[in-house]
Amino acid sequence: MQVTVKLSSREGAAHISGILAGFTLLAKRGKLTLRVQDVRQGNPLAREALLETEIDGRTVVFDLMDGYFYNDPAAVLALFHRADVVFKRSFSEEKNRQFPGDIPAKLRPLGLNYYVTCPGSPLEAERSAKSRLKQWALSTRCYPQDFEARLTRVRKKPRILFLTRLWDPEEPAVQQYPDLQAEWRQVNADRIELLHRLQSAFPAQFTGGVSDNACARRLCPELIVPDKLTGKRAYLHRMQHTEICVASTGLHGSTGWKLAEYVAAGRAIVTEPLRYTLPGGFEEGKNYKTYTSPAECEEQLRQLLADPAAILAMAQHNAAYYQAWLRPEQQVRQALRQLETGEM
Repeated sequence: MQVTVKLSSREGAAHISGILAGFTLLAKRGKLTLRVQDVRQGNPLAREALLETEIDGRTVVFDLMDGYFYNDPAAVLALFHRADVVFKRSFSEEKNRQFPGDIPAKLRPLGLNYYVTCPGSPLEAERSAKSRLKQWALSTRCYPQDFEARLTRVRKKPRILFLTRLWDPEEPAVQQYPDLQAEWRQVNADRIELLHRLQSAFPAQFTGGVSDNACARRLCPELIVPDKLTGKRAYLHRMQHTEICVASTGLHGSTGWKLAEYVAAGRAIVTEPLRYTLPGGFEEGKNYKTYTSPAECEEQLRQLLADPAAILAMAQHNAAYYQAWLRPEQQVRQALRQLETGEM
């Protein structure tokens, strides 16, 4: 199999890291021949989390954007028009209808997304000191095995984790998008309310809070947690030693990176309802429980805490899903299988 990857994304590079890692790992194992083209210079897609590929002569796009928001919709539509297939992280049959022409018929659900890389990935070769994103990626470099863990027993008092961040609606970049500002304010308010509720309900078992930034200092300084908890390595260690992890909806209604990280670590999960379709039989009740309010989140957590066998079963289902559908090479392999068979 011949694969050409066309790197166009700058600001969205962290979002496409997992797909790049997947192709790189498959190439190392002799499953495909990989060629990389850097087409970022002057590219109108540089701000989008999109990856264009040519696979045995077919144009296949991987869309890792949050929801259906694009910085340059015209450039994205042009890419989708010339694509044969688009694998979309945020996939909704209803929202797909907003695309014109034959684009909706080209869309396929891709699945979960998180920042993960591997030795030899095109992103690993980046060393420019001029790019804050590249330096961030290098300083927080995470390989698949850094997330992986297996829950084999549940302690007497299971731990609960919800470490999150706030989005600053006063940032200059979002001033031209009042709807986006309103969404950020609501996301922040929901996360703050939930954190207060869980801290009060589970004082001995809950670890949670927000990372330090200007918005957090304005809105909830009492919830700011130290860097020793929010640093990537410390966070991964804490997650891998926690039985139940809580997730909230991401920007533009997306399924956030946190949920993917919980699945990679094989944890039990309580999350807000997922708004986008995931492939591979990722199901409520089996892989996660849902809540629509802080009170319901507390109740779902209490039900899990009272049933260690349910915690363990959910964790095992998520570990199995990760191995089949989320590990970088498996996510790409599943997409390639769909290309070959035409199956959804």
